[in-house]
Amino acid sequence: MMKNKEYIINPSALSYFCPHCEYLKQNYSLVNKSISAGITGELDGIEKNFFLGDCRKIDKNLPKGETIDPFNIYFYTKILYDGKKRPFRIMGKGDAIIKFEDETCGIIDYKTSKFEKNENNKKDYFTNEKLQVKIDMYNPQLHAYFMLYSNLETDKSFLKQMHIKRYPRAKDPTKISEAVDKNLERIKKISVNKAKIFGLVFVYPKSSELNESIKVNFNYKFCEVPIEMNKFKNRITDYLEVMHKKNPPPPPEDCDKCLMHKHFYDPKKLK
Repeated sequence: MMKNKEYIINPSALSYFCPHCEYLKQNYSLVNKSISAGITGELDGIEKNFFLGDCRKIDKNLPKGETIDPFNIYFYTKILYDGKKRPFRIMGKGDAIIKFEDETCGIIDYKTSKFEKNENNKKDYFTNEKLQVKIDMYNPQLHAYFMLYSNLETDKSFLKQMHIKRYPRAKDPTKISEAVDKNLERIKKISVNKAKIFGLVFVYPKSSELNESIKVNFNYKFCEVPIEMNKFKNRITDYLEVMHKKNPPPPPEDCDKCLMHKHFYDPKKLK
């Protein structure tokens, strides 16, 4: 691989990291695209809207601040460098940013995922250890989103290029410029500086009522995640170390997210 290749990293790739899958995606554009259920997007929207405003809706012990929506569109960082001076960017769209009154920020991600044991179900073996596994898995996303929103790219030529890449049918230069200018205004609202808190909000059905319609009641739990940016930067360096290898890492046995390397992968055909 080229030493100075500028990799663009999606925060979720750091949580669901398979070296083989990610290498094929980044270096050969071979991706196993999943199909997301429409209900997932609806739930995400409901969760985001519910927590907007006073951040103490998320957790009563948080400092005073406002939870804002960082817009449901992709943003990019400026060119950053790993521990070996290799260029990269972060690209993503986070769930929520808290703007605290002291001008620090909080990075929040919502997860529609189980977070506690159902005491009424004797066969429910959910434990705090399983919750911690989830927290550890999602930890890199929060660090990546902070890196994103504290290093947002504002170069117009780059933003135009990315807009055209994302919307290939966009041809009108005036409309492209207007879209970029609109994003620059959004960037002013979501740009952050110093982080105070990283946290995950787990949301999960608690009970249901069945009458003429189905009503589901959700419960939620806030879990704070330690801020360890130096450790995260080392993780980026490890990630890029894999991406810059001459050949793909061998297919792992334990990756349950990708079917391609288990059924169709043939290293001879990559060339």
